[in-house]
Amino acid sequence: MIFDTHCHAYWKGLENRHPDIKARMNSEGVMRSVQVGTDRDSNLKALNLARKWGGDTWCTAALHPTSCQDLPGEAVSEWTANLESFIDANRDKIVAVGETGLDYYHLTKGREQVQKQMQRAFFIAHANLAVRLDLPLVIHTRDAASDTVALIRECDMCRAVIHCFSENSVFAEEMLAWSDNIYFSFSGILTYQQALAVQDAARTLPLDRILVETDAPFLVPRAVTGRFQLNEPACTRYVMECLKELRSEPGDVVEQTVWENSNRFFGIAR
Repeated sequence: MIFDTHCHAYWKGLENRHPDIKARMNSEGVMRSVQVGTDRDSNLKALNLARKWGGDTWCTAALHPTSCQDLPGEAVSEWTANLESFIDANRDKIVAVGETGLDYYHLTKGREQVQKQMQRAFFIAHANLAVRLDLPLVIHTRDAASDTVALIRECDMCRAVIHCFSENSVFAEEMLAWSDNIYFSFSGILTYQQALAVQDAARTLPLDRILVETDAPFLVPRAVTGRFQLNEPACTRYVMECLKELRSEPGDVVEQTVWENSNRFFGIAR
């Protein structure tokens, strides 16, 4: 069985096709998913979908770095208080705080430093909230590897997943050395021919620290490029098959271990 640990199936282009999307998931053995929120509106959409799909679907809530980078500094405390109330009211479905993090790819020219400062402030607020609520943290990092490592250490964040892993083995080794509860989630990027550093990390990381995801509707796996204009949770199967090819363990061991990792990370009963 496969667990899509990070997707946005409520997204435009997917939201009106839920019966077909769910049926394809089941046909590919993708039995569970976590719907990830990125702002106030999508947090609610992720929660509603988790309730609609029932006992095999959960969600997260937070503010994505590109959604917070232009907010005023005084917004941090109000956002955090509202987010805490939202999570507390829905603890049966919300299994993590995220996605949060640092994204330096989408900074605005001339505003880089102030936007980095706001991303950092919200990352710290989300990390502190995750610790306070005893929930894991879902981390987005793009073009910000060294700052992400530094901030994780500064926040003493020891229970987190680096989602849509796109870094290299050096980054992974730093995280492995930091905590026994840092996980690494691989997306469709793993299947891309040019993603050699990502593939090397997937090959060499401890198997008990690996998760898989789609980040749907983004990052369609190479095997279905052309057939799928938008990624879907069912495509986690193709990420899993690529991971099996890279690993030295038997394929059934890889699939079962990653399934167990996913449930353990989110605190979900198998």
